[in-house]
Amino acid sequence: MVGAKILNKDFPLFWHKAKVKKHPETIVLVHHMWGSHKTTRLHYFFLNELGYDCVSFDLILGSSLDSQATHPYVRYVVNGVFAVWTKQIHQALDQIEGKKIIFAFSGPSLSALSTAAKRSDVEKVICDGGPFEDIYSNTINFFKIVVGLPGNTLPKIASFFGTSVWGLAPLAKLHRKLDHWNPEIPILSIRGREDDIVALSSIESLFNKHPHLPLDTLVIDHGKHLDGLKNYPQIYKAKVSQFLSGDV
Repeated sequence: MVGAKILNKDFPLFWHKAKVKKHPETIVLVHHMWGSHKTTRLHYFFLNELGYDCVSFDLILGSSLDSQATHPYVRYVVNGVFAVWTKQIHQALDQIEGKKIIFAFSGPSLSALSTAAKRSDVEKVICDGGPFEDIYSNTINFFKIVVGLPGNTLPKIASFFGTSVWGLAPLAKLHRKLDHWNPEIPILSIRGREDDIVALSSIESLFNKHPHLPLDTLVIDHGKHLDGLKNYPQIYKAKVSQFLSGDV
């Protein structure tokens, strides 16, 4: 953490400045469910080395720090958690001058793409481990592996109630936005072939419905969920650097 700026809606925006800034765009990091602004530190260290300033923040209703449970945006949960996150990402981007690149992880990348579809200041989007179809089955995996619920019944019950709070037809809404995606905003989708939380096929299925997208992909052969930079840094860094430089 290099510094914090309090936004108009009272959630901290953490700035991570490059020692030598080489690029005008700011990379905005959107952490995974039950992560926090701190869980993206390997990424902003790497991106700082490339010469990018970065910003991270804690998702409302999705942070392990649970620091935003009383935030005014919580009232929008009637429209679903993805809607809350989309509103929050918009708010964060509004506070950052100039062009941005969004780097989002797992489920919240659905909200990141939804946000980018409505912006003129987003130049690129990177999605690691999402978004994905089969939200119910992938949520079962989340409760089994991440939360640690035993057996099969408890994860299924938790997934039933967990999936209900995502909102009304969030995938249908995302698909409509992707149907009209700005072809000048490239997307990099990073996937792990051995991901045991989000099935590779569920990410492929989502993007395959939109063959017109300016999409680049990285499939890490032995990668699991969100472990690319940690466990396969050479492959991961090379692809992300190539995508950011426009050399694809």
